[in-house]
Amino acid sequence: MNKVFICIITLVSGFSTAGAQTVQGKVTGKNQEPVEYATVILQTPDSVYVNSTYTDSDGKFSIQTEISAYRLIVQHLLYETYEKYYSNEYEPVIELTEKENTLGEVIVKGERPVVKLVDGKITYDMPLLLSGKAVSNAYESMLQLPGVREQNGSLILAGASSVTVIINGQVTSMPYENLMAALKMYPADMIQSAEIMYSAPPQYHIRGAAINLVLKGKNSKDGLQGQVNTAYTQKHYANYTGGVSILLPTSKLTTDFNYAYNRNQSKSGVDLFSNHLYNDVINPVEQFNSGNRKFDRHHIRLGMDYKLTKNDKLNFIYTSQITTSVDNNEFSNGTFSHSENHKSNNSPIQLHNVLANYSSGFGLKTGVEYTSYKNFTNQRFMEKMTGKENEFVADAKQEINRYRLFADQSHSLPSEWTLNYGAQYMFAADNSSQTYNSAGNSDISGMNMNSKLQEYTANAYAGFEKSFGQKLSLTASLTGEYYKIGNFSEWTLFPALEMTYIISPSKIMQLSFSSDKVYPAYWEMHGAVSYLNGYSEIHGNPLLKPYRDYSAQLNYILNNKYVITLYYNYLNNYFSQLPYQAQDKLSLIYKTLNFDYKQTAGLNLMIPFKTGEAVSSRITLNGFYDKVKSSHFHDSSFSKDNFVFYSRLDNTVNISSKPNIKLEISGAYISKNIQGPAELTALWNLDAGLKWTFFQNMAELRLKGTDLFNSWTPDMLMKYNTQDLRMNIIPDARAISLSFIFKFGGYDKTHKEIDSSRFGTK
Repeated sequence: MNKVFICIITLVSGFSTAGAQTVQGKVTGKNQEPVEYATVILQTPDSVYVNSTYTDSDGKFSIQTEISAYRLIVQHLLYETYEKYYSNEYEPVIELTEKENTLGEVIVKGERPVVKLVDGKITYDMPLLLSGKAVSNAYESMLQLPGVREQNGSLILAGASSVTVIINGQVTSMPYENLMAALKMYPADMIQSAEIMYSAPPQYHIRGAAINLVLKGKNSKDGLQGQVNTAYTQKHYANYTGGVSILLPTSKLTTDFNYAYNRNQSKSGVDLFSNHLYNDVINPVEQFNSGNRKFDRHHIRLGMDYKLTKNDKLNFIYTSQITTSVDNNEFSNGTFSHSENHKSNNSPIQLHNVLANYSSGFGLKTGVEYTSYKNFTNQRFMEKMTGKENEFVADAKQEINRYRLFADQSHSLPSEWTLNYGAQYMFAADNSSQTYNSAGNSDISGMNMNSKLQEYTANAYAGFEKSFGQKLSLTASLTGEYYKIGNFSEWTLFPALEMTYIISPSKIMQLSFSSDKVYPAYWEMHGAVSYLNGYSEIHGNPLLKPYRDYSAQLNYILNNKYVITLYYNYLNNYFSQLPYQAQDKLSLIYKTLNFDYKQTAGLNLMIPFKTGEAVSSRITLNGFYDKVKSSHFHDSSFSKDNFVFYSRLDNTVNISSKPNIKLEISGAYISKNIQGPAELTALWNLDAGLKWTFFQNMAELRLKGTDLFNSWTPDMLMKYNTQDLRMNIIPDARAISLSFIFKFGGYDKTHKEIDSSRFGTK
């Protein structure tokens, strides 16, 4: 392993330092208003093409070059073409002149494109997409992206088996659950655009599909800026959130601070009907489970960006999530058990992350990251059924320390070739234990678990980008990875390819292929046993292996409005946690197991349209074929397939411009689905929201109802071989929320989150 680490350090230290620069400028009109979607072309002094881009909603652009003297050409439909020679200037401010033939007293009505293909990324203009929407935070904003939906608390992207959320091109280091909670704390209007990549570039150090949230740039003027936000949400129980974001920019140092508080309480419930085959006799088991969960969580972030020179920057970010109190209770009554289960934390659950980045003027980007996670919980279980009385206390502990080192380099070569290469090394140490103490005289110490895992991951990649004329562009890369955890080690190659063909300015096709490996959560690999109630148990699996994910997509974008996606995913050794009626005892076992494979093939279609001047709508249609197979599912096997149809209709109604009041109504439907050998019932929902913007657009008041009919929670039926089980989930999805946001000083910056999707006890 030391040899691998030395090789990576040698590769990192050997990165070339030849002359890449970043030209960051701004394009304005005569009155200093920003000019959006202007084409910016960079050439050599003798007019040889080097690179190109377009301006964002603030009129800003960023473009890479390795030459200090260059020519800029700026083009826009309503302005005269701009052309100028520059030397050793990397922050130009360009003022365009309106065309003289622009007609006065004539209003030309156009439609600003919501979606574009920019540098191989399907890019959505988020302020335009969210215009009039009653969304309060970044998480809700992502659910407005065509093809993105929520399922069992996770984000689903049509055409991808999984999706990673990144911020401003930076990989997160936060557990998935914590990242989603953090995104719910950050206001929606911080987001400038969202980039959907089905084959993320290797310099992001992730593989497969990703959503990159691009945040609005900070104000160039010094002075304190910020915003405060608060929200009240009523589900079965009341929930509260609140936060403050502050930005202080100066010429050299920009500091931003964010604090958010979330009190969350939810209701849970499952009616379980099990015909359990044991000793050749079918034993009917009916258990009615109800419970509640409550936690208080604090999010803290401090970020500092320091400009060492004009092109050399140092970035430092500290992020923490501290859960001060956890109180989970579950009560189970029925024919088999009368149990109570109480879970709380012995001390605050803490996640701390420190990230330091350095970006050089010659194209090298490198950084180090450290993550610390501590979780100490206590479970008190009581079985009260006559003849089965039992009581015990279980103390669970998880401590994780993870380190990451990475470096990336990019070179612009002649003939429109770009060379990319880089490396990353990660080490994680997981120290976990679970100790049982019986309240009676029985000795249950044999169930104790004490395990230490050390995980090593080292990878290096090389790739290229190439444009073939004005119509065809190609990006390809190959990543080699060495992975070791415990006694398991593996070398793996991950190819990736993305090809874009511009048929015409209004017709674009994109083909993507990627491969990935998905790792199980640390806690699942320890083999610990936990009890949900007197009948249901959760078992770990030390033999669990990562699975491979192969994914291909073909996207067709028409008129910068309509998006068609044809996709196929194959997951080799796919794993999932499912219930199973044990054959050696009357217990329902939840255990994560590897299957043979899971495959999905489908078609997704997004169609925006308008009804009159006041109503804007969008319909999303997705049909796919799903199949999963396992030859060794406990002591049996299964093969299951199904065709699924999903549809969603979003409508935004402009009730009034003065005052600025918008109404949003959305509905969705998904047909019967499968989860391994189990079937999930069809679902539908209806959301509605009202947004009022006032006080010179500095204040917003939003009222929103989500899943108004409490109908977006599936029931499960599992009936195959010896298994006969039905679970009716008691939903707690319906929510009414009232939120308020007030901005001061022109605040327009948010920040990066962190990773650890595999942390946490179960």
